Amino acid sequence: MRRLVATGAAVLAGAIATLVVAPRDGAGAAGPQPAVLKVGDRVTVEGEPLGCRVARQGGHVIMDCRRGGQLTGTYGTVISARRALVVRYRSNSVAKVVFTATHGGGARLCR
Repeated sequence: MRRLVATGAAVLAGAIATLVVAPRDGAGAAGPQPAVLKVGDRVTVEGEPLGCRVARQGGHVIMDCRRGGQLTGTYGTVISARRALVVRYRSNSVAKVVFTATHGGGARLCR
């Protein structure tokens, strides 16, 4: 089960990263170029209620990705240089960590 959740979180993070930096209208046929973001920047996916923001949390820079609109019952990801979290929103302002993993280390399913 943990391996399945870890794989799902990794696939979600990869999909979001791909959507964020993919070129528009066929531009950059040689492949997508990386987008460099800084704290305060936001990105959205055209035509989808999905977005990410770069923020500072607990002294670390994070990428916070979630669906727009009402958050209760939805999931989001928080990725830093040290770890990745999957959270489930209990309200628009409160979320519970349901999965955590450390880059190059272990993973843990939270109950």
